[in-house]
Amino acid sequence: MDHNRASATALAASFIRAVHTRCDRPTLVEDPYGDRLVTDAERSFILERLLLTLGAAKREEIRAIPDRARALDAAVHATPSYAGVLLRTRYTEDQLAAAVARGVAQYVLAGAGFDTFAFRRPDLRARLRIFEIDHPATQGLKRERLAWAGLEPPPNLHFVAADLETEAVAQALSRSSYASREPAFFAMLGVTPYLTREANLGTLRAIASCAAPDSEVVFDFLDTEALMPERASEEVTRMIAERAATDEPLLSGFDLQRLAGDLAGAGLEMVEELGASEAEARYCAGRTHELRMLPHSHIARARVARP
Repeated sequence: MDHNRASATALAASFIRAVHTRCDRPTLVEDPYGDRLVTDAERSFILERLLLTLGAAKREEIRAIPDRARALDAAVHATPSYAGVLLRTRYTEDQLAAAVARGVAQYVLAGAGFDTFAFRRPDLRARLRIFEIDHPATQGLKRERLAWAGLEPPPNLHFVAADLETEAVAQALSRSSYASREPAFFAMLGVTPYLTREANLGTLRAIASCAAPDSEVVFDFLDTEALMPERASEEVTRMIAERAATDEPLLSGFDLQRLAGDLAGAGLEMVEELGASEAEARYCAGRTHELRMLPHSHIARARVARP
């Protein structure tokens, strides 16, 4: 990532949630704010980047749409990462709601991007202290866009600027009102593929080191086969090539056979792992609008191990 610019993928994820809210029924996630955080110039940029993730026929079909707003909505629906953004958000917030019901009162979004949880989920927000950790450039732009959209951050939303490649989650949270002796729920969504394996393991260790026992973390990831050209699907190959041409390349995945061991080494216990088919079966059965996760995509939930 260019350390002087905000994350383009964070902007795209925000727009994906907004398009889903406007266009799909029933919705998995409600985000009426995502549209309001993206400028017209950024919409044009997002359209061109998303077109690169599509096959030639679909790309030309969308380019032929004269209305640029309709073309962008079509590209968002067609991009291979569309369903994954929605399913990881829905899964995370379902698990967060269960944690809140158990008494958890802290929610930490590591690599929060342009997520608008603190605005779109007042039912959960009211029972939480929320900590958003992200790169200073991305977080700075987000705060500007919130003000631009007339969205006033609630008093229980705490912004923590940090580069997770160089600073540990625990160190970043030490600069906030986060209480390490109280249980917390952590989310790392759309983060792990853009960090090195060492940075990912370091981040998971840091979470375990500053979280009370029984705290949980949800993260999405690519399996290692996604980064093997001879095994990756065409969709993944196109996405990797599109990302490689930017300052946000995909850097790493997790080996499914080693995942439980990797988590144990970080002080975490595996609770659940969903591949694309499992996530689709849980959330997409019976939908009239097809949602299909990117091959090699997974969602994992782990618990901080008791000493």
